[in-house]
Amino acid sequence: RDGSIVVYPQGTRMEGSPHWNAALPGGDNKSDADDLGFVRELLSRIDGDYPLDRERVYASGYSNGGMMAAALACYESDLVASVGIVSGIQIDTGSICAPTHPTGVITLHGTEDGVLPYNGNAETTAQEDTIDFWVTHNQTDTSPSEASDSDRSVTIEQLVYSNGTNGTSVEHYRYVGGDHVWFDEEFQGANASDLVWDFTHRHDINGAR
Repeated sequence: RDGSIVVYPQGTRMEGSPHWNAALPGGDNKSDADDLGFVRELLSRIDGDYPLDRERVYASGYSNGGMMAAALACYESDLVASVGIVSGIQIDTGSICAPTHPTGVITLHGTEDGVLPYNGNAETTAQEDTIDFWVTHNQTDTSPSEASDSDRSVTIEQLVYSNGTNGTSVEHYRYVGGDHVWFDEEFQGANASDLVWDFTHRHDINGAR
């Protein structure tokens, strides 16, 4: 699609299930696997085999994979232009997260997520924390434009924070009553995959294209 190269990396298996370490090495990780270093090496190898535009590399993921996409934007920001986080959170919304360029970020989350609660808890950050971090970093409008749509009895609320540095924006889709899933419900004809693809591809490493 659009001449893109799509890569589906596999996280390290632990107790039969793959996982991603979305914190810096030595931080709050599940294992000793250096997944940040793995992604850097993976991109280097792909770049050696294919005509890769390093200014237009995007990362997206679901749940722990979404956390990994957020970690790349935080700690390895020279690798990614824009990220999509579906039913995931950003572990670090403090000073250690230090992206070096304006970064388009799109998040999608259900208000009834039973794994990573929408409003966070004692162990997890809230969606608002992720949004606030990128609104501040990208210097977007602090008040979003809002729209809503319904599909299969699910109301989807869109919040768009525009006019960031170099045209970057932050978009959030709140699935009212939504659980911990990759969403099939459509917002104005677009499901989660469409929303993430279209948003990320509107950016390069410098900002909006």
